[in-house]
Amino acid sequence: GLPVAGADRLALSGHIIFDDLLALARFALFPDDDLTLAALLKSPFCGLNDDGLYDLAHGRGDERIWARLQRRAGEHAAWTEASAFLALVIETARITRPFEFYARLTGVIATDGRSMRKRLLGRLGAEAEDVLDEFLNQVLAAEARGAHNLETLTAELAGLDIVVKREMEAERPEVRVMTAHGAKGLEAPIVFLPETTVTQTARGSPLMRAGRAGNEGFLWCASAARDCPATAAARQDRTDRDEAEAYRLLYVGLTRARDRLVLCGRRAERTDPDKLKGWWGAIRDALNQTGIADHVRVLEGVGGAFQRFGADPTVVARVTSDKAAPAPLPTWTATPAQAEAFARYASPSDLGEDAVVATPSPLAARGGLGRFRRGDLIHRLLQLLPDLPAQERAAGAAALLAREAHLTGDQRAEMATAALSVLEDPRFAEVFGDGSRPEVAVAGGAETLPPGLRISGRIDRLVVLPDRVLVVDFKTNRPSPDRIEAADPAYLRQMALYAAVLQEIFPGRTIEAAIVWTDGPKLMPVPENLLTQTLAGLRHTG
Repeated sequence: GLPVAGADRLALSGHIIFDDLLALARFALFPDDDLTLAALLKSPFCGLNDDGLYDLAHGRGDERIWARLQRRAGEHAAWTEASAFLALVIETARITRPFEFYARLTGVIATDGRSMRKRLLGRLGAEAEDVLDEFLNQVLAAEARGAHNLETLTAELAGLDIVVKREMEAERPEVRVMTAHGAKGLEAPIVFLPETTVTQTARGSPLMRAGRAGNEGFLWCASAARDCPATAAARQDRTDRDEAEAYRLLYVGLTRARDRLVLCGRRAERTDPDKLKGWWGAIRDALNQTGIADHVRVLEGVGGAFQRFGADPTVVARVTSDKAAPAPLPTWTATPAQAEAFARYASPSDLGEDAVVATPSPLAARGGLGRFRRGDLIHRLLQLLPDLPAQERAAGAAALLAREAHLTGDQRAEMATAALSVLEDPRFAEVFGDGSRPEVAVAGGAETLPPGLRISGRIDRLVVLPDRVLVVDFKTNRPSPDRIEAADPAYLRQMALYAAVLQEIFPGRTIEAAIVWTDGPKLMPVPENLLTQTLAGLRHTG
């Protein structure tokens, strides 16, 4: 009947919510996988019980569960809801990337008024929230690595072996369950050590470290019965190290309690308690020390006799919380938000329909390096290298480009030179200095944009200063223009859109826009009048 915070460490791939989330993707990819669908139907997403699943699946012959569920959906309310949700899963997978797929589906409101996220947490407990959030983090990371479809994502996630370290807040009225390692640096009013009688029973590896620091090696001996003096010394050294580490952990456990420490254990019925070793043996011997044993007494409790050292705890009246009951949420919080009327989101780089871009020749991809691939790699260098010390950037560029096996040495050198020439140019110091951030996502609208237009894009470099904001975009075109007015109109439109939205985000600050051409390199500020003129043209055509 006590609230439990859960474990301090969770194996992500071993948690049931991980299996449920992965089952969503697998079902979307192959709805006729009966085993995956059966597990999904029993999950909080669909909520069928054993009887409901049995009635649906039993006696179907060669018919797939998904086909049967669709055909008989109207027979039970639970089947109707499950069929509608699973149809939405398939449709969502068709039109979204992995992160949006999961974000949309966990936000679906079920017929009971709860979102799918609330259903998951309601059945699986508060710790499931950390697993769900970390799962979504892994999906985002996989997208950044190029997993833009569910098939690639499931292949990556299936091999995950990630342990989530949860932040355990001390002030919450919950029982925290953690390892001695995880408890370091923490304190609680009452601490239980539930397994002080457990001892190491597994045999150690036959491979043992021998020698001293600077002159170490390894010895192999399968059992102590075959030890020679050298292996016997190595085995004893390992035993001593393991025992010292065990006592260090015991010290951590014993010193976590502020008010009361409860030491527990269990033993086989025929085991003599005086012969127990390990933590319990050390605790028992300590309580028998002169000056301590006189303060240890045997008491009878609900579970039998136990020993107590120190003063008896003070019995106080049960504390009742004086917190007021939370006010019920307004009804509108359970209603999905309506889509913005007439709003359309567009990428700034996609609004240059009138820009004339020459179609690249198939012969342009010399040595496996196409026009766009070169630009992508230089952009990546300019994104990552500023985080390295100046003296390490050349080596960093070489290491990043070395992963591109299709490049020639000359191509790697050209791209590294293009990126480093920008970073080392003093004219660009502010672009990569304090207050600058790479790859900043921005979305929104502005009064100066055409009615109903919203943009969603990613700024190559954003510099936020107390009085002004600098938005910078990198371009790898060769040859680069000599004047900003000669730049591709699509580039000018892109910078004007960013500047307009940033003006809404940072009111009262001057918004400056600039393009960095890696060919040169050149830094070209975009004048304010050119931004205004570009926006006016966009409103006229929009």
